[in-house]
Amino acid sequence: MPTHFPVPHQTTFAAFALGFSLLASSLAQEGAGSDEVLGTVGKLEVKVSDLRQHLDSLGDAEREALAKEPTAFSQYVRALLVQRLVLEEAIAKEWDKSAVVAERMRVLREGVVANTWLESVGEPPADYPTEADVKVAYEANRDTFLEPKAWQLAQIFVSSVPAESNVAADPEAKVKRIAEALKKDPASFATLAATESEEPVSAAKQGEIGWLPEPRIHPDIRTVLPGLALGAISEPVRMDDGWHFIKVLDIREARVPTLEQIREPLAERLRAEKARLGTEAYLAELLREHPIAINEMVLSKLLPPPAP
Repeated sequence: MPTHFPVPHQTTFAAFALGFSLLASSLAQEGAGSDEVLGTVGKLEVKVSDLRQHLDSLGDAEREALAKEPTAFSQYVRALLVQRLVLEEAIAKEWDKSAVVAERMRVLREGVVANTWLESVGEPPADYPTEADVKVAYEANRDTFLEPKAWQLAQIFVSSVPAESNVAADPEAKVKRIAEALKKDPASFATLAATESEEPVSAAKQGEIGWLPEPRIHPDIRTVLPGLALGAISEPVRMDDGWHFIKVLDIREARVPTLEQIREPLAERLRAEKARLGTEAYLAELLREHPIAINEMVLSKLLPPPAP
């Protein structure tokens, strides 16, 4: 898991179910039938499948943060890429064979053994939740499952930093040239996205980004969307990384998903909640049989002195 990832406070079940369902459905749409590249650094890359694996290891609060904040979601992918780059460098220097790593691995192993044992004792029955359980949870939380308005977008991106192979390029001149071409022929957007956009993943799909719920859209883009009708193209939006021409391919108004649409993430959340309760019950009984005693006198000697 990438380090320095912001973790918010614990959220309610309903809010988490909504956030995770949006995130899960988004990944399902993006990864259906393919394993697309989300980002690269040098020869290393992070794909949709890699992101899924890491998301599975996150806690509830971290997942919700990703579902709600588009910048956090992007930063997480960047952190994965940095982690892989550092790992490659470390292995090349045989740091993975050092005594420091061996000691850290020993400590981590103890944590993994203990945590996976707790997961096993709290595991719900294989048939949980039943259809009736899912229906009851859906009806009880129906109003909180409201999905925000969403846009299906495409983009043409021009970086503010020219590629090393083209350091003499003038980004602003390119932005002006694309803007003039779009005004002359708006129907050329897909062609221009494929040939001119400097974001390779969307360029390979003629600029298409996919469906994005309102909370996951960058604020700078979100501010221009209300003024764009279906099929409209924005003026170039200046952001930290460069300029973005945005085209609205489709619009979906806010809605409450049907039970069928939310059944899978809701069932997963119910299992997770039951597992949590089972684990807490096991720990409570274990500690009742084996009370903890802490030598506060010795511990106090280890604490750093208060700041002056």
